[in-house]
Amino acid sequence: MMVVAVGITSEEVRSLSGKADPRSVRAPGDIKCLVVSGDGGFRGRLEAVADLSGCATCETPVDVAEMSSVIDGDYQLVIVDIAHPLGDRVNDTVEIAEEFAGRTGTLLVVCGSEDSVEEELWARQLGAWVYLPGVSSGDALVSLFAEARRVADRRGAWQLV
Repeated sequence: MMVVAVGITSEEVRSLSGKADPRSVRAPGDIKCLVVSGDGGFRGRLEAVADLSGCATCETPVDVAEMSSVIDGDYQLVIVDIAHPLGDRVNDTVEIAEEFAGRTGTLLVVCGSEDSVEEELWARQLGAWVYLPGVSSGDALVSLFAEARRVADRRGAWQLV
């Protein structure tokens, strides 16, 4: 079972959300996630956490051609790993981060190298919602998705006013 592989249990997800099953709480289509990373293991962990967190979809392109096909998508959460860029050109990954940073309604998470001050400064100047130095563990990722859901819910409530 994938949950065991990433070290996240359904009980942990329920305790964070306070609900019985996060997938049953949200209406389909509420949260769409995009993960851009050249690290297949990291993509897999994020995809598993997104599923446990009740995301409607979590797209994880594996090459530049697939990345180009998702650029026009409407995502509420975009996670870009600049420490492990997708494809041969680092600029492609940086450009996708810049593209989504300018979109309203999108929470941008930038994952960078653990010891790179320059990457963190760049991400903060770009307007990233969160900067993650180094690859995060399962518990931190569950917390990230839970907080993203709370922010998206608040934004949705303000749009109804």
